[in-house]
Amino acid sequence: MKSSKLPLSCRARVRLSVAALSAAGTLVLCALLVGCSLSPLAKHATAFSLATNTVVSSSEDAYRAANRLRQDEQIAESIYAYEKNPNTWNPYTDWKPLLSPSQLDARIKVLDGLRAYAASLVQLTGKPSKTDSDALDSAASGVGSNLQGLSQTVSTDLSTAIPGVSAISTTNTNIISTAVLGLGEYLQGRKVRGSLPKVTQDMNQNVQTLCELLKQDIDVLRRQADVDYGSLIESESQFLLHQGGTLTPVEKRNETGKLIVMASEEKANDALLEKLQDAIVKLALTHQALAAAAQGNNPETLQQKISDLEAAGEELGNFYKSLPTT
Repeated sequence: MKSSKLPLSCRARVRLSVAALSAAGTLVLCALLVGCSLSPLAKHATAFSLATNTVVSSSEDAYRAANRLRQDEQIAESIYAYEKNPNTWNPYTDWKPLLSPSQLDARIKVLDGLRAYAASLVQLTGKPSKTDSDALDSAASGVGSNLQGLSQTVSTDLSTAIPGVSAISTTNTNIISTAVLGLGEYLQGRKVRGSLPKVTQDMNQNVQTLCELLKQDIDVLRRQADVDYGSLIESESQFLLHQGGTLTPVEKRNETGKLIVMASEEKANDALLEKLQDAIVKLALTHQALAAAAQGNNPETLQQKISDLEAAGEELGNFYKSLPTT
């Protein structure tokens, strides 16, 4: 009996289509099963898109996890803050998230845009049915619309409110806005009727700019996390130093144990952000290699970078899943 399983390349297209539609919030079953005998260029585009999907999904989870870890740290720190200023400490104003809801949402929109863009490259090299093509067009259009809106709020939504961190300069705001708008217009207008070589060349600078933005953003988040956890550990140390004599042996053991927990959480948070940053850097490098390969340059290099990109996404996802959920 003939196997009912789809060929690997066809199954890759199914997963790709679902991922692209999911990025736009549309739950539509879409399988690009036409033209599953892929050319080398089409195989590269499919592999890049699948790896990008893995990285984006893991990256979005990692951003949310970093925000949650910051909240956990702030809850612990609030105990000492309240003791120092019980009459003025305010739970509504005296703690701030790592990223506000709008700032977190902005980063998710950028990542969703990169995922939808990667999916469009598969559409360029394949022969989807009109129904499937229309579904992908609609999904990408929604993501593109989000990015076009974001291009107007870059200075606030893609910046941070972290003390001591300068706002994005006017020059960089314009550069980032141009990249966000360019990606948004591409997805919104569905300008995917050209060739893969031209599209990847035209879009490469936008992709590089957005990945560099995220890379630098993560540098800021890592520095802030280091400051936050350092302050928390210092507060707990001071508590033990000044109150340790009044604690029972069991209480003192438990309080001392908190220092180990805090240090462990600090390491986990930094490792998460480091893996997130590594995945974003690899995404930029892989797209650059794809653009070069589309021009006939170094396809072997591209294959290795796609493999590294997928591994980075999977490693990030696995690390995220290993974090405590409390």
